[in-house]
Amino acid sequence: MEKLISMTINGQSVSGTITDLSRAGLSIEITAPFSGYSAHRYVPTFARASRNFLEIGDQVASELLSELYNDLLLLDGKRQSLQAVLHGSEGVFSKIAEHKALQAELSTKKPELKQQFRAGLLDQKQYQQSLKRIRDQDFQHNMLARELVDQFIEQHFPTWHHSLDHDQLIDFLSSD
Repeated sequence: MEKLISMTINGQSVSGTITDLSRAGLSIEITAPFSGYSAHRYVPTFARASRNFLEIGDQVASELLSELYNDLLLLDGKRQSLQAVLHGSEGVFSKIAEHKALQAELSTKKPELKQQFRAGLLDQKQYQQSLKRIRDQDFQHNMLARELVDQFIEQHFPTWHHSLDHDQLIDFLSSD
């Protein structure tokens, strides 16, 4: 289900698409003047009796599109100054890249481990313990990367409650 939405914000035409709509959730993607970025809203299970996105979806989608546009506009205005911080030798981006590289390395170890298990070089217990270590390390690197982004946001946007997820934020600031 895709439904186009558009509005004018401070004289700028903004458009997007509702990509998912259900009682419990709503997802939108902005298509102009920015594109490829999305935002989501969900209703917790306990609140679904009083709040239903199927009934108020258009209103919430418009609010979410407006928030997403304003967030991207704010980031776009600060992009050049923030890119220096992100890409510097001790920048957030290089540290995140290190964690992502370690995660990629860990993901290559899983098939190797499975081959060793199938070849009889590891018993079930050894295999499961090694797999758990890999998963724990992967989780740890993911959490450290998220923490770096959280610290970056807190340092440069202390009062900002953003609609972008961490990866979208870094992707936006990393692009030209």
